[in-house]
Amino acid sequence: MLNSKIILKYLLKENLISFLIILTFACFLFISIDLIELIRRSSSKNIEFSILLKMSILHIPSLFPIILPTVFLLSSMNTYMKLNKYNELSVLRASGFSIWSLIFPAIINVFLISSIFIFIFNPIFAYMNIKFKNYESIYFKGNAGLYSISQTGLWLREKNEEFEYVINAKHYSSQEKKLKEVKVFKFDLNNKFLERIDVQNVEMVNNRIWKLINGYRLELNKSPQEFDTLDLDINLDVEKIEKNFRPPETISFWELKAYIKNLEKSGFSVKKHIIYKNYLYSYPLILIAMVLLGCVLSIKKDRIKKNILKIIFGIIIGVLFHFFSDLIKTLGQTGNLNVFFSVWSPPIIFNLFLVSTLIHIEDG
Repeated sequence: MLNSKIILKYLLKENLISFLIILTFACFLFISIDLIELIRRSSSKNIEFSILLKMSILHIPSLFPIILPTVFLLSSMNTYMKLNKYNELSVLRASGFSIWSLIFPAIINVFLISSIFIFIFNPIFAYMNIKFKNYESIYFKGNAGLYSISQTGLWLREKNEEFEYVINAKHYSSQEKKLKEVKVFKFDLNNKFLERIDVQNVEMVNNRIWKLINGYRLELNKSPQEFDTLDLDINLDVEKIEKNFRPPETISFWELKAYIKNLEKSGFSVKKHIIYKNYLYSYPLILIAMVLLGCVLSIKKDRIKKNILKIIFGIIIGVLFHFFSDLIKTLGQTGNLNVFFSVWSPPIIFNLFLVSTLIHIEDG
């Protein structure tokens, strides 16, 4: 009788080695592809190769939602195909090991690696995402960190004890603490329009004062007044703006809950961030689905040519699952679906389908 603990350790080691080898290759492949694309984009610009290489490495975290599930799928298939190649799987099945006991080590690796990814690497990846966006803005958009939030620019809203401000800026620079091409609409607490200020540049001096440079001030029933500089008393600074408009993937897992709470207090939509938070929570389920899919496709022994077709088939299914999951998640971000259906339902349904398939294989 085979010792189950020894078999568990053996399968854990085999699956983990496969995972690390495929992950290393995948990261190298994606960095190379990204580097080639950056070189192509920089063909008309004078950018150092070291900067492009750094950017390609910093961009890797944004690709991990595709890379990690694919790596788990391929490492699962590689593990069981390797066991089949040397007839180890047949011996284990004949010794009384069920499919579930053979899958269990890979599931343990899923929880181990997904925990490390979410709790340790996610904050590092969030920082890398910010750095990549800064590099991209500086070297490819040519605006020294200046970027446009949307087609109509950056929109802000701030309310104090006396007034409410609605602000539109075409460009925003966190490094220089400046806004450019700004329109400030001022209302009283009864939503009555009081004045509008059009200004070329705004310097955010601190969290209480904005310095408006070169603009016009238009009040009701008065002629426009031109000014060189004007101080605006407003409780809005770079830190507060950054908190309101940072993409979810640039926020650490540990900061996400407080970030969403602050965003809700400011009156902004938090749908994207709530969807992203639940996506992180559901990530182990996505990885488990890839492990189960790999097991379904590789648990039976086949010839090498058929195994290659199975690998291609598995990758296609994984890509389709990722595509439909993203599509449903987008519907959730727009408010057409609730959080459960937009985030949790795809991996749960896919896992149930794969489990039922494995039950059929086990009983069959």
